[in-house]
This record gives sequence, C-alpha cells and structure tokens, in this order.
Amino acid sequence: MRAREQLIGAAILMAATYYGVLQIAEAKGDAAVGSRALSLDDKHPEDLAAFRRLQAQLATLGQGALAERLEQLRRKGDLWVAPGMGPERWAAYVDSLGLVRRIYVRRVALLNPLAHLYPHGAEDVPARYQLAFAWLSLGGAMRHELAHYEGATAEADAYREERAWYEQVGKSEFFAGLTGEERAVWLWGLESAISGEEEAAQKAGAA
Repeated sequence: MRAREQLIGAAILMAATYYGVLQIAEAKGDAAVGSRALSLDDKHPEDLAAFRRLQAQLATLGQGALAERLEQLRRKGDLWVAPGMGPERWAAYVDSLGLVRRIYVRRVALLNPLAHLYPHGAEDVPARYQLAFAWLSLGGAMRHELAHYEGATAEADAYREERAWYEQVGKSEFFAGLTGEERAVWLWGLESAISGEEEAAQKAGAA
C-alpha cells in the first residue's frame, strides 16, 4: 500500500511540475510578443470575426487551403492574437521551451490590416490599392509564420515560402479573372507585397 501511495504521489508531483513549466512557457511566449495575448476563440468575438474575414479573403484569393490550415491551428490553440505586438511585425512564431508553439498575429493587423500597413494614412495611394496591398501582406505574413511553425528554422526558408505564396496567388484563377482597374489594383498590391518581402528579407540577412 505504501509503494502505491508513493507512486501516486510521484505522479501528482510530476504532473504539477509539468503544468508549472507549461505555464512558464506560455508566459515566456506571451512576453515575446508584448504580453496580454488573447486566445482566438468565442471568448473574443471581435477578434474571431476579424479572423473569419481573413479566411474569406484568402478563399477569394484562391488560398482556401491556407485558410483551413490556419483554422486547424486556431482550433488546436496554436493561433493567438497579440495586442501588445509592435508595428514592425504583422505576426510572429514563438517556440517557448519546446512546450508551447504558437503563431501570434498583431491585433491591429487582424482587425484592420489597412491601419497596420498605413498607420498615418497614405494620401498619395488610392484606398483600393492600399487595401489590396494590406490583405496580401497579411496573407503573406501568415504564410511566413506558418512556414516556421511547420519546421522552417532559417529565415531564408520562411521568406522563400512567403515569396512562393505570392507567386501562387498571382497565378490564381482570381487574378486571371481580373480586368481593367480591378486588375491594376490587385497587381499593384501584389507587386508592393513582394517588394516588402524582399526588403524585409534583406534586413533580416535572408535575401
């Protein structure tokens, strides 16, 4: 009986230790993106609604597979919102102590991609062009961080995945069906997003 009690006690101690370390890992992950991270679920309906808009936009761009993959991460609890993330990032992948692996998306970027991209406005760029650029940039950022989540440890590899995503979008049925001004809007947005990716890769030494 004594041996059984000792085993039970050891199991309880191990479980307590694990959950204690898990809480530390979660706290470290949140701290890495400015703390105050929010779960992307029914507890935060505004954020969840914004995520649904992103999924719909990705589907429109012919990227339903990416939208579904992000949904899988959300349901798993590995896709979070970061209100405290700085304006220099759309999103970030964080691996904390090998226990907590999450993609965090900046809350401003999720709720209003245009406000993240142009926080002070851009009077010299028509609104429709700005919005196309913003949606494509957010989509590319999510693909970039997903590459890290799925095993790309080097920034160069993640940037290659992001660039390939832009190229895939450019060859989609959505782009093929565009004409006139609408085509000009989205082509400008795509070219701008690619230029942004190239600049970011150079700054990261991953070009």
